[in-house]
Amino acid sequence: MNQKIAALGREGLLIPGPLRPGDVVGIVAPSGPADTDLLNMGIEFLQRQGFRVLAGCNVNARCGYLAGADSQRCWDLNAMLREPPVRGVCFARGGYGVMRILDSIDIEAVKADPKILLGMSDITALQLSLFTRAGLVTFAGPMPAGQVAAGLDSVSAESLVTALTRPIEPRDLFISSPGVHVLRPGRASGVLVGGCLSLVAALLGTPHCPDYTDAILLLEDINEPAYRIDRMLTQLKLAGALALIGGMVLGHFVGPDDNGNLGSTVEKIALELTEDNPIPVVSRFLHGHTLPNLTVPHGIPADLDTDVLSLVVRPPK
Repeated sequence: MNQKIAALGREGLLIPGPLRPGDVVGIVAPSGPADTDLLNMGIEFLQRQGFRVLAGCNVNARCGYLAGADSQRCWDLNAMLREPPVRGVCFARGGYGVMRILDSIDIEAVKADPKILLGMSDITALQLSLFTRAGLVTFAGPMPAGQVAAGLDSVSAESLVTALTRPIEPRDLFISSPGVHVLRPGRASGVLVGGCLSLVAALLGTPHCPDYTDAILLLEDINEPAYRIDRMLTQLKLAGALALIGGMVLGHFVGPDDNGNLGSTVEKIALELTEDNPIPVVSRFLHGHTLPNLTVPHGIPADLDTDVLSLVVRPPK
């Protein structure tokens, strides 16, 4: 882990302002290709919220399992980051590919004009990278050509719109997730980071990996069998990350094919692998690749307290 780069996220945060009616929201596809009809449905949702939508020039490009060549995907993202009228950027979908362009993202543009960035899944790699290198707070939540197009439930829709349109204020994320289950009690205070487990593990040993000291690690994933989840969590342990974190929050873990919810299996693995660092661990938080999916600020300080069953985000003053 590059400690010099990782420390940037600790020195100060870049917290973008909320979107207002009439603001321009950019749409880019830095990972996998999006279905055009689904993407249009996601764009219509954003327009109904009162935003003007600007699609990237290459948003419909195709290059196998990627949404265009690396240069095309990176150009679209950097163009949105550099364009002053664009106040937010929504990522069309996940898939794979954003890791290929991390080294080419215009970090100076991010620092000069922090904007709301919304995405999850493969976008986890971008969120961790921008937090590590610029201290940018982003949002992990439904994406236009994914869950938004498929149809959000009322809880997920309200959470998403609130994240986009209201300032980040002290609030308890567990209030909207009543089924949270305590696996190991305790309290922790630290930066809320993480996302899709496979991407969290993939960034270990790179300059895009954050310093996990005292962090509250939020994890979720989809289409990964239990043994692969075990392997990735073990990788986090062997890399020293699980010895550093202050707490763990587990979201949805949806297995491949007909395996369904792997939550109970993941709970067991998480407890086993944190025995040497008996941090508070909670599970069944409504976030991830199935609905309801709460939109969560990524990179913000938070307090986890299992005595009152709360996860309170507390942006610095």
